[in-house]
Amino acid sequence: MPKLLSVNVSLPKEIEFKGKVVSTGIFKEPIKGRVNVRKLNIDGDGQADLIGHGGEFRAVYVYSNDNYAHWEKELSRNDFTIGQFGENFTVEEMLDHDVHVGDQYRIGSTLFEVTQPRVPCYKLALKMETEGFYSQILKSGRLGFYFKVLEEGEVGAGDEIKLEKKATNGITIFEINQLMYFDKENYQRFREALKINALSPGWKSVFEDRLAKEKISSVSKEAYRILEVTKKIPESEDITSFYLEAADKKSLDPFLPGQFLPLKLDIPGQYQPVLRTYTLSDAPSAKTYRLTIKREKAPENLPNAYPGISSNYFHDQVEVGSKITTKAPRGKFYLNMNKEIPLVFLSAGVGITPMLSMLNTVVEEQPARSVWFIHGVRSKKYQVMGEYIRKLAMQKENLNVYIKYSQPELHDQLAKDYDKQGYIDIDLIKQLVPGKECDFYLCGPAPFMKSLFSGLLDWGVDEQNI
Repeated sequence: MPKLLSVNVSLPKEIEFKGKVVSTGIFKEPIKGRVNVRKLNIDGDGQADLIGHGGEFRAVYVYSNDNYAHWEKELSRNDFTIGQFGENFTVEEMLDHDVHVGDQYRIGSTLFEVTQPRVPCYKLALKMETEGFYSQILKSGRLGFYFKVLEEGEVGAGDEIKLEKKATNGITIFEINQLMYFDKENYQRFREALKINALSPGWKSVFEDRLAKEKISSVSKEAYRILEVTKKIPESEDITSFYLEAADKKSLDPFLPGQFLPLKLDIPGQYQPVLRTYTLSDAPSAKTYRLTIKREKAPENLPNAYPGISSNYFHDQVEVGSKITTKAPRGKFYLNMNKEIPLVFLSAGVGITPMLSMLNTVVEEQPARSVWFIHGVRSKKYQVMGEYIRKLAMQKENLNVYIKYSQPELHDQLAKDYDKQGYIDIDLIKQLVPGKECDFYLCGPAPFMKSLFSGLLDWGVDEQNI
């Protein structure tokens, strides 16, 4: 019979993490003797984040000691102490494959009911001192689970754990976790999960939402296409290009230079498919799309924020041969090919991507049209296709290129890699561009966009040409 090996509690405490103060109750420590268990928690225990933790359906977090040996081997560590994973109850012989949602257990004089698996967060990675551990434990199927308190009482280390009532639905903690994060189109199983009274409301709402969305029209479903990654090419320190072709070998949907591609990404660890859009960064082609994607890291000033879900998925997990679900390209930001006045492309950072599509299109289809390609970036390390753009300018008489580095490095060569140190501003545009009768296209961070838009208006540029 399983036993309760240890009862662990902690009140929230503040610690420093990535330069910020974080409040957390994850640093649990074993207590001696017997302790009262209430409807919302154990005496002496508390949660800092009452949205993500605690409450009636997450009153007590349980983790099996059988998992410790696995993680010691997996992480090459031997320094674990009881309560290592932030659990209230360290138990034995209660792995996720064996425990069902709705199972009821008697421990001491307290009656508990299993409600859901653990939902890992960045604070677990903080506690484990292992970056990204929340993702690692999620994939492992060793999450542990929560108890709801049906009858208050007291417990103590050494108590036997008696199965009072076994759930009849047959959905284990491991299986319900797979449904939530990985098997996200198993609609029949969602319906079965929703019949479990013990399942926590938060998890029920996710499954209900998926079933509601499953009722979309067949027309909408047919709008999706499967594309295959045929090339993956690093462009800079944090930007990579992905080349996509139709998995069915048919022609791709047409697009206008500057438009974006809607994606539906089935990312491990996410509750539901992640919907994202990325700009197509090359001239329209019936055979190939190119997406040029920047890896978005977690903001330094927000230690509790996650890094960009989709961009990191592309960089770390998408490889040649990967399949991507998309809809037809769309978007209101695109190059007007019905005009012949000069073009001015103004971009900063990864905002260069639609400009590359526009540039490659205009040099192919309107070779006589004058173009000014003006771009700002931190340094050569972060520059996308800098050599390509300069080489193209040498070949095309009507193409003028000007690049500024805000923080050039020692090996960056002035007049070869970049033209001047600093930022793109309206004064520079006035110096480079022959007049106001041009079409101006802008893409970059919000301050860059606001500054140049205002500057162009003040200069007297017609708003319809911006």
